[in-house]
Amino acid sequence: MLSTLEFDLLGDPWPQGSLAANLEPYIRSRSGNVLIDVGGIVHHVRIENFVGSVLPSSRLGRLFRATTKEEVFDLCDHFSEGDPPTVFYDRNSSGFNTVLDIYRTGKLHFTEKSCALVMKQDFDFWGIDEMLLEPCCALKYYPEMEVCSKEQEGELQARQLEQQRALDEDFGDHCLGRIRSKLWNLTEYPESGIDAQISAFFSLFVVVVSTGTFVLGTLEEFQEPEDGNYDDGVERYETIIVILSIIDTVCVTYFTLEYVIRFLCAPRKLHFLVQPMNLVDVFAIIPYFLTIFLHQLEDIQIIGKAGKIVRLVRIMRILRVFKLVRHFAGLQSLIHTMHQAYKELGLLLFLISVTVLTVSCLVYFAERDEGVWSFVDSFWFALMTLTTVGYDLNPRTMLGKVTGGFCALLGVFILTLPIPIVVNSFASYYKNRLWRNEVAVKKRDRIRKATVSRDPSENLFIPGTVPNSALDLGIEMKALNPMV
Repeated sequence: MLSTLEFDLLGDPWPQGSLAANLEPYIRSRSGNVLIDVGGIVHHVRIENFVGSVLPSSRLGRLFRATTKEEVFDLCDHFSEGDPPTVFYDRNSSGFNTVLDIYRTGKLHFTEKSCALVMKQDFDFWGIDEMLLEPCCALKYYPEMEVCSKEQEGELQARQLEQQRALDEDFGDHCLGRIRSKLWNLTEYPESGIDAQISAFFSLFVVVVSTGTFVLGTLEEFQEPEDGNYDDGVERYETIIVILSIIDTVCVTYFTLEYVIRFLCAPRKLHFLVQPMNLVDVFAIIPYFLTIFLHQLEDIQIIGKAGKIVRLVRIMRILRVFKLVRHFAGLQSLIHTMHQAYKELGLLLFLISVTVLTVSCLVYFAERDEGVWSFVDSFWFALMTLTTVGYDLNPRTMLGKVTGGFCALLGVFILTLPIPIVVNSFASYYKNRLWRNEVAVKKRDRIRKATVSRDPSENLFIPGTVPNSALDLGIEMKALNPMV
């Protein structure tokens, strides 16, 4: 007996005594067999598998119940009478065995080699509901369909971004436009050529040198000794040696010129200014000039605490490290992964917060009689124990030690559970990003080659003219979009 859900999915067979049920099917065979040719692969099948099928609303179920020739041709690409008769479908036959099995056995399975997206298309064409999949295959089918859906969305977004980029970055054919295009590709797209890769490598080198200068400037060996004694209430800050100061000035000059060139060449100025990575560039440059300005203010005694302000501003120079994100696809993929897995990460932070708060309360009341622990100390101890970092704080009472041990064990489980989700998401996105970047480069190279004028005698597409034939149009479309 079929359940109500299965009955709805399979379709309602013809009622007994109806006119359609009393008419003879158009497809008949003395041998009881039929040849179904799908994409050149011929299948010998018993007609009774379809006539007595529990899938009367499917394409094959309706085909073998059709009573007129017109109905038959509406449900197939070609039909030839004979014994046995032949039904032809001009489509891929890779998933047709899966379709036949549900008529033979009443069970719907699909092989591991089958693509879930192709099977979805086959199910839609043959009129079979995917909800009929057996549980063993449904566990593989639906996750794979979700992956395929995300891949398609990513490919569509990448294609739309590429098209939008082509529209936005149309600098024109004049001399200034060609210069802007060259400089923009040189500074924005390292994959556009060897010169752009050299420029990106040099920019990366300058970032590393600038960061190293900042680190070395904190050591006493690389600081200038102060001259004289100051008793004016102004907090002095360390001054780096001349060679480091020169290197830092050169690096900042390069960053400034790079940013100005990118801004002048940007096709959309406002959009350029609000981009996160461009904001990082600005905040990495400003501290240098602000330091010079505050230094002058200190000299003329306009402000009395210039030392603290300058020191705070100079710390902002560490933002230059974030310029590395522009040069590493892995770092960009990591940021995207954090954005995609915000639900899992939010759940992790919630669990950590609840656990830390609970453990800190227990430890605080367990150690309160000792008189040396505040609630802040308990909170710090719980956080360090949960993350299995450890610190110099340790409980003295038995209850505090048991609570601390339980917190350490709980931290192992809490921090371990979401890690595979984040790792898998990062690996998948990073792999797809590299693949899409490679495809985008190949597309641009193909378009660039397609725009080169060819010999008209070859009957090929010539830019600026209307294609002369369908073949030319196909070549043009293939160059613009390999998915066509």
